[in-house]
Amino acid sequence: MSEFLRHLFWQPRGCVSSLSDLRAAHGVLAGRDVTAKVCGASANGHTLTVTELADGKVIGDLRLVATSADVVIGNVQALFGCEEPQNHYLLGRRRFRIPQRRRGTALLLGAANSENYYAWLLESLPRWKLLRDAGYLAYDYVLLHSKAFCFQDETLDRLNVPREKRLRCNKNFVHQFDRLVVPAMPFPLRQITPWVCEWVCSLFPERSGGPERIYLSRRRAKRRRLVNEAELEARLGRMGFVCLQPELRSVAEQAALFSAAKWVVAPHGAGLANLVFAPPGALLVELFHPDNQNQTYRNLARACGLRYASLVGRRTRDLAHHDDGDAEFTIEIAEILQLLSGSE
Repeated sequence: MSEFLRHLFWQPRGCVSSLSDLRAAHGVLAGRDVTAKVCGASANGHTLTVTELADGKVIGDLRLVATSADVVIGNVQALFGCEEPQNHYLLGRRRFRIPQRRRGTALLLGAANSENYYAWLLESLPRWKLLRDAGYLAYDYVLLHSKAFCFQDETLDRLNVPREKRLRCNKNFVHQFDRLVVPAMPFPLRQITPWVCEWVCSLFPERSGGPERIYLSRRRAKRRRLVNEAELEARLGRMGFVCLQPELRSVAEQAALFSAAKWVVAPHGAGLANLVFAPPGALLVELFHPDNQNQTYRNLARACGLRYASLVGRRTRDLAHHDDGDAEFTIEIAEILQLLSGSE
């Protein structure tokens, strides 16, 4: 392979575990610890650092962040939460990517999976507060996932981020900037902290006299389908529950609807990120496929001062090859009704 073609097949030349491991030799222009300013004594040992890199790179669709010498930084993108980032499978890949250099200052905002509503609202968006508190008020680009989603643009409009400065990073490129500003993730993986909930909630102060009892449907989902959802909706409807499909509503509408909720029943899914808008003391009953009992929303409920309960269903179709696209399950409706009757 010619040296020219080899240059187009990007690969890392090392890895550091986190932003705090970077040094001047990596091209660090500034490093600012905003932990105390952002969350005071509630930091819980997680340092909130914002680091400015000379000639920093974003690899593909926000998958990785690297120095000018292609040293990948762990704990900020797809390596987030990986105990040994140097062994992550992404670092073993070689993929054709075209180098693309841009002048100016770029702020990394989107996390690698920010097309997901939860990841955007709670893992990506709060990094804006870190950037602001670190003093990055002037910029040329805000870096985002390649595919645009309405909920992203709606929240960025709330933050007054100019649309012409929103740069969506294509997976076929290595994007390099004169100055790349990289904020830490706002909390350790799935360990949501109260400041994040409070800050996100403050962006949408809309309140309503909406339903006190909400069921979040996944009828449009392609993953983890609840087979007997129609029957569950009918039974909950007799108890005064209103069925919502959050993906059909704006973030502001979802925030307003959740602001009055006292009971929320839902299969595990990204729509539960809206719990940040629920009043303290509200009850979440989360319904799980037995092969996917992710504790994200238990932790979110705790951070928001909510009550929490969960039920595990019965699989009708297993997860295959770590992909839950074909997963289906049923839930015992009588168990849900009994749990709710005991929470009056």
